[in-house]
Amino acid sequence: MQLILDTAGLSLTTNRGAFQVIKGEQQRRISPKRVTSIAITSHCVVHTQALELAAKNEIPVILFNRIGKAYSRMWSPYFVNLAALRKQQWRFGESIEATKWIIDLYRMKTEQQCNNLKWLKRKAPNQKAALSIAISRMTAIQNITRRHEDKLLVDCRNSLMGIEGSIARIYFRAVAPCMPEAYQFQKRSRRPAEDIFNAGLNYLYGMTYSIVEGGLFAAGLDGQQGLLHADDYKKPTLSFDLIEPFRPWIDRLLMEECFENTLPKKFFAKNQHGWFLSKYGKAYLIPRYYDFLEKRRMFQGRKVSNKNHVYYLAGQLATKVRTFNVELDNVLSSNIPDCNVLQ
Repeated sequence: MQLILDTAGLSLTTNRGAFQVIKGEQQRRISPKRVTSIAITSHCVVHTQALELAAKNEIPVILFNRIGKAYSRMWSPYFVNLAALRKQQWRFGESIEATKWIIDLYRMKTEQQCNNLKWLKRKAPNQKAALSIAISRMTAIQNITRRHEDKLLVDCRNSLMGIEGSIARIYFRAVAPCMPEAYQFQKRSRRPAEDIFNAGLNYLYGMTYSIVEGGLFAAGLDGQQGLLHADDYKKPTLSFDLIEPFRPWIDRLLMEECFENTLPKKFFAKNQHGWFLSKYGKAYLIPRYYDFLEKRRMFQGRKVSNKNHVYYLAGQLATKVRTFNVELDNVLSSNIPDCNVLQ
């Protein structure tokens, strides 16, 4: 598990060979054998005994700023688990378990997108029929991913990317006419943004990448060992994979701002390349984004802050990677025709 200290005033010390987290009158003891990393995202008191216990058990301690960017990492000079985990991460990426994980991310993303469309039914009742059709189509297409659960990513990457793209097009085509007139758009546009809605979305997505990278870093995973997505330089990046279930949350944040009409034209600027957020827009949206990160929601049976959901999902992936059984996966993969089996 990943021990996350995200509340100001927490104290981390030790008690009888275990970590002890103290918050006022509340105390909690955690065995170091259960902890894979310690992420500190708020102002806390960390006793040297806790740092010594972490070092002895090769547990990295990472400090993050308010937006989730790591600025310090401490570990034992004999720390070897990180290298072993990254080697295991590479093996995991060459397995059908990686495919199942990616498909599960897509399922979560589609569910959240459908929730957004259901919310829009109340905001744009004249679009109810079109939104219902979009939800049905997205769900049906997402179910196709099940056909690839027993394949290696190398054999189904293009198909999965195609499915993701199809769902995204249906989703944004359904969203566009629901927006208030000032914020309507034709299609999803990245670089450059062709309208102010996409300009806001691009900026907020960019901020979210920092949070995702922080979660992966805290979990000890190599953010450059991506599974499905690649960056502009065609390099695989794991943050591009892990961000997927959380994109709809960012969409919803921006939609709410649009319906509240809080984003005037002066918040945006345009040049020959397209639309982007102005200094006024950044001054407004950044604090709103920070507030969003601290809001709590129920997701995967856990109610914590939005930011911590990202960290927990990264920690779940790290656990999958650590417990991944290469020999068992080889047996399963050996039954797949025309595929490269990891030896």
